[in-house]
Amino acid sequence: MVRELERSSASEKRNLSDFPETAPAANPVFFRTYSRRTETGRETWAEVCDRTVKGLQKLGNLTPEETQLLHRMQNELKTLASGRWLWVGGSKWIEQPENFSGAYNCSSTNILDWRSFGLLMDLAMMGCGTGAVLEPQYINQLPPIRNRLTLTMQGEIGSTPAQSRRQETEVKIAEKTATIYVGDSRQGWVQSYQTLLELSTDERFAGEVQVFIDLSDVRPVGEPLKGFGGVANPVKLPDLYQRCAAILNKALGRQLNSVECCVLIDEAAVTIVAGNIRRCIAYGARVSAISGMKPIQDIQIGELVLTSSGEYRPVVNKFIQGNQDVVEIRTPATSIRCTANHRVAVYDGLRSYTWKYAGELQKGDRLISVPHSKGLPNSTTDWAWLIGFFIGDGHADLESTKRRNGGGGVVSFAISTQRLQGILGEKILRILSNLGYSPTLNIQGNHANINVYRKEFAETLGQYKQPWQCPIIPEFVWQGNREIRAAFLAGLSDADGTPSRNVLVNSNKLEFLLEVQKLALSLGIATTFQERKPRVLKGRDKVYDACHAIHIQGLQSQAVAVGLVNQFAVRDGFTIRQGKKNGLSLPYQLIQQASAAGWKPFVKSHASRLIAHPTGRGHRDANWDALMAEDAVNPHWLPLEVLFVAPAGEAETFDIEVEGDHEFIADGLLVHNSAGMRQFSFDDELGANAKNNLWQQDESGNWRIDPERDALRMANHTRVFHTKPTLEECIDAVRKQYYSGEGAIQWAGEAVARSNVDLLSTPSLRSEFLKAYDEGKAKEWLQERHPNMTAGELEHRLVRVGLNPCGK
Repeated sequence: MVRELERSSASEKRNLSDFPETAPAANPVFFRTYSRRTETGRETWAEVCDRTVKGLQKLGNLTPEETQLLHRMQNELKTLASGRWLWVGGSKWIEQPENFSGAYNCSSTNILDWRSFGLLMDLAMMGCGTGAVLEPQYINQLPPIRNRLTLTMQGEIGSTPAQSRRQETEVKIAEKTATIYVGDSRQGWVQSYQTLLELSTDERFAGEVQVFIDLSDVRPVGEPLKGFGGVANPVKLPDLYQRCAAILNKALGRQLNSVECCVLIDEAAVTIVAGNIRRCIAYGARVSAISGMKPIQDIQIGELVLTSSGEYRPVVNKFIQGNQDVVEIRTPATSIRCTANHRVAVYDGLRSYTWKYAGELQKGDRLISVPHSKGLPNSTTDWAWLIGFFIGDGHADLESTKRRNGGGGVVSFAISTQRLQGILGEKILRILSNLGYSPTLNIQGNHANINVYRKEFAETLGQYKQPWQCPIIPEFVWQGNREIRAAFLAGLSDADGTPSRNVLVNSNKLEFLLEVQKLALSLGIATTFQERKPRVLKGRDKVYDACHAIHIQGLQSQAVAVGLVNQFAVRDGFTIRQGKKNGLSLPYQLIQQASAAGWKPFVKSHASRLIAHPTGRGHRDANWDALMAEDAVNPHWLPLEVLFVAPAGEAETFDIEVEGDHEFIADGLLVHNSAGMRQFSFDDELGANAKNNLWQQDESGNWRIDPERDALRMANHTRVFHTKPTLEECIDAVRKQYYSGEGAIQWAGEAVARSNVDLLSTPSLRSEFLKAYDEGKAKEWLQERHPNMTAGELEHRLVRVGLNPCGK
């Protein structure tokens, strides 16, 4: 599923110091986000500088001196063009007039006609963030719905050969029918969507329209997009037309309300985000769901997934994103592969975090892990323990010549004679007997084997471990509850652990240990990986694989191992070793910030003692266990230090959207998903409550989302106040945001003032303008002070209330 990142044909010439050593993530960010694929490979940084500066020279008609200055400053990383321009600047694509808006990061559009809807879809398909203003003075200009639309889909996606496909959408109108041949281009998709909306109000029809949607010219999933870049992914396109028709038909005989307009926009967004512009997680990453730790590709809409609060929230959307370049984020306890522009949570305070793009992470950043307390009671702890012990000290042979009990296979558990006669041997024999097997013993000196000669037993256990191959953690363990996961780790540790040294498990299978680390982290047990080199024993020529180990980190993790794993383990259990306050920590700067803000520790006499270096020189990072003792941090989170971020080739990618929190736990780490912005009038109750009760539980406890409002999860909703909101209105908004993640409000006067800073250049002018705006006299105020301003400019300046839809 993963391959090496493509090398540029100029890789031999590439200057490895293009980016400073202090920015270790610069390379993966650059190659994921700004380096375009060409016929000869990936662009180098020098080639991107050439392309983008030439584009600026042409756009701004720059002099040779200006061009040379820009080129030198950008090449030396002293100043840069915008991120969007680094991607599209200077390309043939951006030189086409219909693509000019693709150079902008964000946009906001007043929804007043069907063209506005098409514009938003077009902008989104170019990668722009899209904001929609849905206030009454705009949406009341939309015509009433007069025609009921009946849709029939025809033509299979990708069925037309590439050289014969329509690029533009073609519409054929008959007396009672309309056939839309969807073009194989961005403009083709947009025109087909806008045409469908227009048919609902088309006066050429007498109340009914039979609409045929032909998708045969649309390119299939995975085919490259040669102009913009990336690949096609029309998986949600057929549903777009059906869902839009249903919304329009419901409004027959009247105008659309604000929420219906919003849903129409968001349905288009769902279709686009399923394509080429989503921040994504790589195939195989395990998401902490109430039904177990499941690979992200198996997560379904409606499942409940873990968030930072410890609550499980519904998944409201899932996106299949095709193959993309990914980076690997490695910490001592886990790793994750994702696109460089996916956001992950990073500590910015003792109990708070901020979001950073994966490609912008720095060595030493602390990520957040949240233990997974749920899962399925899908097995017994005895069976989970036995599988763990088998992977450590067992063997399954399907070719055994000893055909007992109609067998042809044997399962053997290796054990010392001393342990056979103790609790360990008793537990293995008891579990096997309870499973209906009659084990035999083979004792030779100090070594013994417990054997079961049953082929089906050998087949079952053999799927988890084969000679010379990496063992596999069973799916029932990944999806099991805390007890099942702990019992599996206990069995593994009973076979190959060293509890007296807080070593959870030893193994020469490196990849297996990395998976065990993720499983342990799901229980709140942070570990560190100790990798050893292969060695040659004295007097022997053979090179032996190194035996690696994973150690439990810190007192908090030790306490979980003692309380959870020990109850299933047979050997001398794990203990809390007070002298081992090692591993987990927070940067000392966070302690200094908290102290400056007035925080005082209880146990230590002063905050500086928590970060005082033993030698008296400088500071050391604050020990996590000491902070726990001070009750200074969230006890349900674990801080994991970033070791490195590096390119990890190409992988099939996915993303999910989570209700409210817009976050979830993948491979043990807190990660984010994103949304757009929709703005409603302050007194629009429909808009304010559009997302209320989206999810409900049936009598069986299953969650179901209202299918007519599903797409609303694509964007955040904001109410716009054109008079200054009261204190009570602000408190209500904050309360709603706290509990649901929704309910944001905006004081339009502030937004308009910020966007007119060229006119409001002093604090007094700004205050005067805000007072006039609050009184409904902003237009008169501007006219009085700027009498030469045209009516068009005046109107434009007063409607600049669009929020930034990218959340920056």
